[in-house]
Amino acid sequence: MPQSNSRIGVVVPAILAGALALLQPGIDPVFLSLLSKAHALDPTLHGWIVSATQAGLAAGSLLSLLAGSRLPPYTFALAALLALAAALGTALSGEFATLVVLRAAFGLATGLIYTQALAHAARHRPTAAFAATFLLQLLLSMIAAIALPALAESFDARLALVGLALVPGALLAILLLVPDPIGTHCEWSRAAQDASVRRAEPAGSGFSLQIALLAGAILGYVCATMMVWSMTGSMALAAGFSNATIGNAVSIGSLAGAVTALALFAERIRVSPKLTAVLCGLSLMAPVFATIHGHPLLFILGIIAFNIGSTAIVIRCSGFAASACRSTRDLRFVSCLQTLGMIAGPAIGSLSTMAASPGGPLLPAGAAIALACSALTIWHARERAMGTRFQPAAHLLEQPQAA
Repeated sequence: MPQSNSRIGVVVPAILAGALALLQPGIDPVFLSLLSKAHALDPTLHGWIVSATQAGLAAGSLLSLLAGSRLPPYTFALAALLALAAALGTALSGEFATLVVLRAAFGLATGLIYTQALAHAARHRPTAAFAATFLLQLLLSMIAAIALPALAESFDARLALVGLALVPGALLAILLLVPDPIGTHCEWSRAAQDASVRRAEPAGSGFSLQIALLAGAILGYVCATMMVWSMTGSMALAAGFSNATIGNAVSIGSLAGAVTALALFAERIRVSPKLTAVLCGLSLMAPVFATIHGHPLLFILGIIAFNIGSTAIVIRCSGFAASACRSTRDLRFVSCLQTLGMIAGPAIGSLSTMAASPGGPLLPAGAAIALACSALTIWHARERAMGTRFQPAAHLLEQPQAA
């Protein structure tokens, strides 16, 4: 049975926690600029800082997936405390090796919280939960992108980095002050009442084929998104676009992504999944096509299309997958796919560049999109053949879950 619209209010704290935990990737350009100003960090080392954070994020997600409800509820408050300490340490220490360790610890803590928060939120209205989290993350990113440089300009870059510690501080406050904000106490108490729940798998052990197909689609689209996004700046500069044009394109594109997330949250989009797969797949390559022609307006339109497509496809695929989940473990799996794609995409792109393959990351990005489109199309065909409707998994709200 679909849940009523008021159901989303039950998981507002989880949505807020998820958005805060995933804020860092949305403000990386601003954060790295502040880091270089505060500690005179060589910009050529920025890739290591980002990779350390994303690797930690992926590791935290995997820890949540593998450990499941075996993690005591206080683990997540400790994770928020670790993230707070790492954020403050980042502002205070300029040693490169220390920064790498601090950012990995920050990613580990936020990845753990994000995966649990989204798994909890997706039990109620799957698509709306992912859309609300993405929307809030985009809005918070825009606010941070404006406030942090202004703070650095008025006072000091190091003080702006200290201000970023408000993010894990807010996470810690939510976890300590809101009753069971991400569903950990509920899961832990149920598992404690029946120890066999931790070992038992729901009927049909393992992930179903439908979830596996959607997992492949999510991973493919996120990898392609990260590969294209990582080379968009260099392609734009090579095409002769000014920094102002690039900045305007990113700002307007972010706004378009926020509007898309809002439409998906309100469940106003009724496009067929098969058509969504193709349109969003093409939109992910829009910045590449736009830079070939070298016209600033086309580039801005390409970035807008990219943001709309990447936002829509990840939210819709995640919502479909969460609706098909039969356990909390499945929900965690869906949540952690995004963080895994965020580290896998740039890694694949970098390897293809190092291998001097023709077109650099373009070929693997295109292959990832083709595979993702195929997986989503096959999933949709199977759903139609079985006459399945995509409904929130209401059984997850009431029954004890496996780890």
